[in-house]
This record gives sequence, structure tokens and C-alpha cells, in this order.
Amino acid sequence: MKNKRSERGQSILLFAILMPLMSLFLLGILDTMITNARVMETVAAADLAAHAGAQEITVLPNGAISAAPAGTGVAALYFNAQRAGHAQLSSVSCGRHQDRPACLVVARTRSAGYILPTRWVTVRAIGYLAHGVTRGDQ
Repeated sequence: MKNKRSERGQSILLFAILMPLMSLFLLGILDTMITNARVMETVAAADLAAHAGAQEITVLPNGAISAAPAGTGVAALYFNAQRAGHAQLSSVSCGRHQDRPACLVVARTRSAGYILPTRWVTVRAIGYLAHGVTRGDQ
């Protein structure tokens, strides 16, 4: 008889302890998933903008790279047209990167911040100019 009375309520106690822990665990997973989705959306917009800006670069017959001032504007225009509300454009640089004609777009996005503190995640996308692919060639 004594054993039955001492085991009473164990299920309720375990449920009361594990339920908040499971809720925190699930909120942590949700926080990570939403942050990853936001980063992927920002990467997509930055990549599109970098490739659009790279198409404005001209390579002169002597091999010199001439970055048109419109390249940064085109990249910013493409990024702002495709970005999600949580993404921000940090900088655009079109010209020579890693000894190749390219456009570098740096953007940032906010994490979800449900469990972990809200932080900024920086994304860098670089679009290289492919040979023979400029805006005038299309």
C-alpha cells in the first residue's frame, strides 16, 4: 500500500517539468528556421543585384575594367525591388574584385529573435561579369 501512495502524481510532475522545456526547444527551432529563411531571401536578392550590377561593367579592348557609375545604382535598384521587409542594403561596389570584373553587394537582415536575442546577419554576394555578357549584348 505504501508504494502506491508514494508514486501518486509522478506523471503530473514530469508533465509539468517537461512541457515548458519542450516549448522552449520548439521555439528555439522556430527561431532558427525563420532566421535561415530570412537569410536565404536576402541572399537571393543580393545575388540578383550583384549580377545585375556586374552587367553594367565594361571591359575595354586593352583589358582595362571600366565600372560604369550606373552599375551601383542598378544593383541597388534590383536589390530594393526584390528585398524582403527585414533586409537592408549596406553597400554596393562594382569594378575589379579578385582581379576580375565583378559587383559586390553587402546586405544585412535581422534574426527572428523569439528565443535568442535579435541580431543582424550580414550577407555578401558577388556577381562576376561573364565574357560577352553585358547589358548591351542582350
